[in-house]
Amino acid sequence: MSDASLSTHGAPAASTPGFRHILYPYAGIRQYVVGVLSYLDQARAGGATVIVAVHEERHRLLREQLPDDGTVAFVDLAALGGNPGRLIPAWQDWIGRRGRDGAVHGVSESAWSGRTAAQLSELRYHEWLLNRAFAQAPAWSLLCPYDTNGQPPGAERTLARYHPLLWNGEASVAGQHYADEPYAFEPFEERHDLYDEMPYALGTLPTLRAYVYGWATVHGMSTQRVRDLVLAASEIASNSVRHGGGRGTLRAWVQDGSLVCEFHDTGVITDPLVGRIRPTASQLGGCGLWFTHQLCDLVEIRSDNHSGTRVRLHMDLRVDAKSRSAGEHQSKTADG
Repeated sequence: MSDASLSTHGAPAASTPGFRHILYPYAGIRQYVVGVLSYLDQARAGGATVIVAVHEERHRLLREQLPDDGTVAFVDLAALGGNPGRLIPAWQDWIGRRGRDGAVHGVSESAWSGRTAAQLSELRYHEWLLNRAFAQAPAWSLLCPYDTNGQPPGAERTLARYHPLLWNGEASVAGQHYADEPYAFEPFEERHDLYDEMPYALGTLPTLRAYVYGWATVHGMSTQRVRDLVLAASEIASNSVRHGGGRGTLRAWVQDGSLVCEFHDTGVITDPLVGRIRPTASQLGGCGLWFTHQLCDLVEIRSDNHSGTRVRLHMDLRVDAKSRSAGEHQSKTADG
């Protein structure tokens, strides 16, 4: 693969006026409600368009304290699933639809507890990428509440490195730990136990697709999600053939309740936002990683001149287990 780097030398400074990226560390529900409402009240008083993207329980907490006058738009964060790679284009869409008449103030809170190491890594990367994605955007402000309860030591300070501003509950102040520098990826956890491996090239792409279909089906994935994974795998493998030296290697295993497919080739990706920006209607090519983010529950990329590119696709088996459980419950209910 070669249309992108996860290197960011020369990227626009995150402190560029226009985008105000604010971290709000809080401890407990009361502090959450007081601090977020203060931010929303100031935004509404200034006549800004206000967009809140939080999970349903937080929706209810905030709605109870806000007037029902249409000044705050609540958007469905759950509809995006758990893949952080879908958040930047979602904010672009929300702002495009609602923020045409002036400044936008947003609230975006991701769930940090109960995540796998891979999911947490991608969430942190997303927070860093926001500064690049919106460096040249019209003026808008994004508050990122972060529940510090139960989080490991150093986690808050790590997040603070990606936020130029800090919310103290009443106002934004300069973040003392912010660092505008290239992102430091955690290395992939290497697999030393059982996994399947197969090389692929142009002539063996049909074999790769058949393997992924059969492997995912055996593990109990629903038919639609099997098709999604096969399509995503085909996109990544085809990119390897076109841009990554004409061939690559697939490894597949089960980890943390998910099916994982890793693709490795000798190409190098040079755009940190690859797959994170919605393709334009007239765009030719370069859409494979975008579609992959829409199809998979998590996408991880590591790429450099020394090791080439590795892309990991994750599909959560628990999604299928929940769907089967719900279907069985409905069947029993219908049977009386």
